[in-house]
Amino acid sequence: MADAKQPPPQTRVSQAKLDYHIKQLRKYFARADDRAFLQMIWAVDALQSDREAAAKTIMPSYPREAVVKSSLHSPHGVHRWELETLLIQLLLTPKEERRAEGNLVLDCSKFDAMRGTINRLRALENVESGRYLGSGLNIFGEMHRIAQRQFHWQHGYLNMPNLYRYIYIYGQGKCAQFFNEAYGVSINDFTYAGFAMYAAAVRTPWLRQEFAVSGLGITPGDVQKVLNLMTLSLEQAKAEERLLTHEINRLHGAPIPTAFMPSILRRHPLISLTPDMTTFMPPIPELILMRISSGLYYDVIPGKQPLLNEANDRFEQYCHDLIDELTDFVTRRSHCYGPKGGQFDSPDVLVTEDDEVVIAIECKATRLTYLAQFAEDPFEAEKKQYMQLARGAFQLWRYFSHTRRGLSTDVLADEAYPMVVTLDSFFMMSPQLSASILAEANSLADDEGEILSEDRRHIIYCPIMMLEEVLQRGDRVTLLAALKAAGQEKYKGWMFREVFRAVTEDIELGSPQEFPFDLDPVLPWWQDVQKLGAEIKSPELD
Repeated sequence: MADAKQPPPQTRVSQAKLDYHIKQLRKYFARADDRAFLQMIWAVDALQSDREAAAKTIMPSYPREAVVKSSLHSPHGVHRWELETLLIQLLLTPKEERRAEGNLVLDCSKFDAMRGTINRLRALENVESGRYLGSGLNIFGEMHRIAQRQFHWQHGYLNMPNLYRYIYIYGQGKCAQFFNEAYGVSINDFTYAGFAMYAAAVRTPWLRQEFAVSGLGITPGDVQKVLNLMTLSLEQAKAEERLLTHEINRLHGAPIPTAFMPSILRRHPLISLTPDMTTFMPPIPELILMRISSGLYYDVIPGKQPLLNEANDRFEQYCHDLIDELTDFVTRRSHCYGPKGGQFDSPDVLVTEDDEVVIAIECKATRLTYLAQFAEDPFEAEKKQYMQLARGAFQLWRYFSHTRRGLSTDVLADEAYPMVVTLDSFFMMSPQLSASILAEANSLADDEGEILSEDRRHIIYCPIMMLEEVLQRGDRVTLLAALKAAGQEKYKGWMFREVFRAVTEDIELGSPQEFPFDLDPVLPWWQDVQKLGAEIKSPELD
């Protein structure tokens, strides 16, 4: 009998080919004036964000086809995650040495400069992906990294749920007190000044230090403290980006591909061209909104576990309140059960109907580290983080076991669904990550004992922003239908939002419910936001 034919080995991209594409891309940054390139990024973002008039002041030359909402299907679209990658490369690439006969200079006033640069970037990314996929990286692992790069930009930051959610979690109580004591400015003024800067920056790229917000009740001193948190000089940004990239590569054990390099702009979205920082600009204005919402996490980390515990509790309360407001179910927070001396906590949120638990939810506010998003093997790189999700599944199964055995007096509905709601998007589009997490959860359940297969129900993992969308669009019938369908084989590996869309494809859902919470109690300045005079078109903020 002949030996079974083996598949041909995958061809790896040569180092020479990779080096060639790196060199060709870096020519663009080496020949670009930094100020002009930053302005070009801002202009392209404006051009493709319904701000053509503002873009034209910086980039007078562009094809009409470039005035288009950036999308995955637009031939002239340049996506914000690509713009951010270009900025990283600008910060990392040294300039060409001056030549006696003169140097070539990239003309950043024309869209052609962006077209050439972005095409070179995409060519390099394709070559790099061929290299590491050829070396054995699973395609689904690559899809996970791509999703982590793109998802938050596709969802955007100019929306009410995003602003409310993160400031509710990180901007109150002890977190707010710590912020004020550590940085000398309140979270309310920090977010107000940040939003005001965003409102100005969507109109013009360059802002001055004497930012005119005194009429809004923010003092120049407080504005300076905000700038200290948000701004770096260009030279500082270059140095910080080099250090950040070096550290991530060290932790990863190999260079991170160009597409997934870390960005110092997430923490410092404003760049100044002078050490005294008299003028500054956000190359991508929406990064300011990221900084004053999810970016507040950077500011509470130094407060260590007590602040993170408070943030975790607020996330659980937010999930409870969201479901309570947008559905007809009755929701309860966690409670203790079991004999004295050996009590257990029920899941963080219990969703009930007719006194029966329909959905049991564990809430995980753990934030993704960089390697948890972009390592070739994120589970092994950051196993501690992903074990939080495994433990969430185990806790739900244990609760179902205890309820079945009468250790808890709670009553489960005939079809009760376990769900883990996460603040970050942990394993989008990665069946391998799901399998690794569930393997660990099963191991924990085996060690516990008396957790039967009937207790180990299909776990629905759902990022909070997707749950918000589903709850705003669905009702009792469609929500339960999606929960039931999520456990079917044909939807294995699907995100819950996509399951919901599939099961409601032929249903007229009508208009989505309004976001149920007002910003005013969390952000007192929201009632004065019209004073900013910004023409920001966003239905979520109306």
